[in-house]
Amino acid sequence: MTDPYELTAFLCNGMLTAWPARKKKRLAALAWLADRIPPEKTYTEQEFNELLNKLHTFGNPAALRRELADHALVDRAPDGTGYRLAPERPSLEALLEKYCGGAGGTVRPEDDLAAAPLDAGTYSDSDLAAAAEFRNRIHAEALTVVRRIRPETDSVIDRFAVHEYLRQHWDYPGAWYTVTAIPERVKNREALINTIVSDTLVRYR
Repeated sequence: MTDPYELTAFLCNGMLTAWPARKKKRLAALAWLADRIPPEKTYTEQEFNELLNKLHTFGNPAALRRELADHALVDRAPDGTGYRLAPERPSLEALLEKYCGGAGGTVRPEDDLAAAPLDAGTYSDSDLAAAAEFRNRIHAEALTVVRRIRPETDSVIDRFAVHEYLRQHWDYPGAWYTVTAIPERVKNREALINTIVSDTLVRYR
C-alpha cells in the first residue's frame, strides 16, 4: 500500500518510531499525526499525551504536543490545559509551502538522510519492532550525553532509518537470519552515539 506521506522508514505497526531529522519529513510526520487525532473533542494534557503515546514509540509526547500546536495543527488553551484538533488546520502542502519555500506537496526520499525507501517484504513486523526498540535504547544513551551539555534537550536527531538497525547474517549458503545491529555506515556503537550527539547539538545550538 502506498504511503501518501512517504514516511515508511519512520513507521512501524501504525506508529511513528522516530522523529525525522529534516524539516520536510518532520512536517509530513506532523500531518500524519494530525490526521489521526479525532476531531471535535477537547483533551486534557494527560488525555492528549495518552493519545500521542498510541501513535509514537520514542516516548516524547511533550515535544509532539508543542510541534503540533506551533504549526497550527492543534489548538492549545492559553493555560495549556486543553488541546483539540484545529478545525482550520493547514494541509501538508500548505505547511511545505510555508516552511520549505514551496515544495509542491512532494516529500522526496532524498530530502531526508534517514528516508531511504524500505521494502516492506524485506523484514517482518517483529523484526522492525525489535529494531525500533534497539534504536530507542541508543537514543536514550545519546540523549543522556547531550543533556550533559544542553539539559533542556528533549529528543535527539538520528540520520539512520529504523531498517538500518537491522542486518541479515548468513549461516551457510541459502540460509540467513535477521538481527538488530548498528547501521553499517557507522563503525561501532560508540561512533553511532557520537554521531547522534553531534547532529543533535548542531541542530539545537
